[in-house]
Amino acid sequence: LVRQLTGCDRVYAIAFGEGARHLHLHLIPRFGDDPATAAWLIADYYRAVERGERPAADPASVSTFVDRARSLVDSLGGFA
Repeated sequence: LVRQLTGCDRVYAIAFGEGARHLHLHLIPRFGDDPATAAWLIADYYRAVERGERPAADPASVSTFVDRARSLVDSLGGFA
């Protein structure tokens, strides 16, 4: 789903596990031409966003992405 929506090369599943006692995964798109999204560097990317050194995702873009993901999942019959 993430690859189809973003056109990324890979998708990393990362669990930071600091805030809650449950399984919570972040699905992170990895783009081969963006070294900041490579392997363990993705955590540094998150920290840079938190410190304001890199821009956070635009809320309208996130909303559009979520809407597209929901539509795609619905068109496939939902999750089993």
